[in-house]
Amino acid sequence: MKNKKNIGGYERMKIGANIRKWRNIKEVKQKDLASSLRLSEAAVSNMENDLTDLTLSQLEDISVALDLPLEKLFIDPQETLSSGSQPNILNESANNFLMEKEFIYTMIDSIQKKDEHLKSVMEGVLETMKTLTKKK
Repeated sequence: MKNKKNIGGYERMKIGANIRKWRNIKEVKQKDLASSLRLSEAAVSNMENDLTDLTLSQLEDISVALDLPLEKLFIDPQETLSSGSQPNILNESANNFLMEKEFIYTMIDSIQKKDEHLKSVMEGVLETMKTLTKKK
């Protein structure tokens, strides 16, 4: 995801960094993750460096490839592992809130992209209809 500020000055999480950390913890090479996602290593690198907006579908594929629950991708593994065996309820609530917020932003981005594509298609259809009606 691109490091963008949204309404209210909220700075997006860096999910790509989390993906890289989880991949390293799971001892999965970038090349192997790319292969399982059917992407180039450069594409995975762009994801891990937060240069690419990730879709929910891509996040699901990554979670399957890394054998992790989807929600783990929204949490820095260093925070999870450093908390040890005793979970911190307040930290967990804050992480859940941030995870839900990031999920919502991801969904909004995805919907906006699909909306823009649909608008473009509809404009093309309208132009075609105008052209056809002028010929008669």
